[in-house]
This record gives sequence, C-alpha cells and structure tokens, in this order.
Amino acid sequence: MTFGGLALPDSLELFTLDGLTAFRALARGEERGVALFVPGFTGSKEDHRFLVALAAERGWGSFSYSQRGQADSIAPRGIDEYSLQKLAEDTVAVAERIARGRRVHLVGHSLGGLVARAAAILRPDVFADLTMLCSGPGGQGPEHHTDDAAFVARHGTLAWWEHNNPLGARNEDEVFVRERAAASSDDNFLAMAAILRDAPDSSDELRETGLPVLVAHGDADDAWPIASQHAMALRLGARYEIIPNAGHLPNIDNPNYTTELLDGFWSSGEHKGES
Repeated sequence: MTFGGLALPDSLELFTLDGLTAFRALARGEERGVALFVPGFTGSKEDHRFLVALAAERGWGSFSYSQRGQADSIAPRGIDEYSLQKLAEDTVAVAERIARGRRVHLVGHSLGGLVARAAAILRPDVFADLTMLCSGPGGQGPEHHTDDAAFVARHGTLAWWEHNNPLGARNEDEVFVRERAAASSDDNFLAMAAILRDAPDSSDELRETGLPVLVAHGDADDAWPIASQHAMALRLGARYEIIPNAGHLPNIDNPNYTTELLDGFWSSGEHKGES
C-alpha cells in the first residue's frame, strides 16, 4: 500500500472523516483501547504510519489523520480557518467518531501536541490521557518561523520546500514530502507558524483536567527545546521520558521504542473514568 510513492505498513486502511483523510489499523486480538495520533507542522497522517501499525499489533485500535490543510485533507480558504480552536475542535470530532464508547488515548506530535492539549482542555471527558511528543507548553516566541512564513506568503509552500532542498527529492521519503508540500494549504502553513509563535501556555488548564499526561521526546530533539519540555512535565506533574536514538521525529526514528513507551503508559492503570 502506498501514498505518494511512500511505502506504508500493510495493516493501514485509508478512510475519510468529514473531509479529513485518516489511517486506521485494527487491533490484533481483543481490543484494549483506542488511540489517536495528531501530526505536527507541515506534517500529515503518514508521520504516524509506524506507530499506528505497531500500536495495533499490541491490541490498540489506532488512528492518525491529516489536519485540515495538510496533504490530501480538506483545505478551507482563509488563515482564520486554521485557528488553534478550530484544529482542536477537529481533534475532538475525530475522537468522538472513533471512540465507540471508550475514552481515547491522545498523542500529539510537536505542533500537534499544542492541538491535542487544546482538545484535551476543550473536552477532557472524551480522552483517557494525553501524550505530548516533542512538544511544549505554548508558542516559542515572536521570531519562530517568521522568515519561513514570509517566504510562503510570497511564494507558496512548495517553493519553500524547494528553497530548503536545492538538490531536490533524492529518495522516496523526500518525494513524498515534496508532494505533500505541493498538496498542502499555504493558509495552513501561515496559521500554524503563528500558533508556534504565539500560542499561550495552557499548562494550568491542562493540569486542571486531571488527565494523565506523558511528556516524551527524542534524546537529540533539536526542534523543540528539551529544557522547555522537561520544565513543562514538572509543572504538569507529568510522566517524563527520553526516547533514545531519536531526534524530533521519534515516531520515525525509533518507532518500536516509542510504541513500547506508549503501550506502558496506556496500560499503567493511572487512568480514571474509562468505560
């Protein structure tokens, strides 16, 4: 099974939820619960292809989706269509559709972590817990992605990718990423860049939900300050883990270890109110 030339695990099924394209993998054996993965900035459902497949092998019904404006998902026009509130509402809507009477284990990567935590604050009753993967408490400041956003505003997302990859796409992964950039919305890019700059720290609101939280990142994460992630975990009273042999994409760099970590967290017995 392939999308855009990218090899995908055979267990993944492609489907659509209200215009958002998604992957699912059925749990092997008796289902232990349901997990939902939210991708980050310039990402898509494919970023979690390995975690979805591996979690399903461990008995978790698993789903990932491309956020609005990412890759082949619906892409409404206008930067206001990509506010953190609207992105979080999408996450809640997807979770409610897949839950089947169970609380959903929610995982957000990088900017997807900001979206996931906003969704958890919005509707904590829908979720069993939250994992912040290579993500932080809020925006990273007014200079973050400012130049990138200005370039995209002038030339578009595909031109931005080509500017940063002057040798072109040299393997199937890079071909896929280039095609994803070409398909993705410029409005999505500009709005998400603003979220990464300006999103407020919502740690107090997240802690008030009472949801168990896992904060985890690669040992070589160079995209989100590790000190910020550690401080966030302490403030939340969250479990904190470092994923070895991984950078900002442990879901790609070390998916087996990451899945084992998630499996242990989801199975830990810390969760309240699951049906």
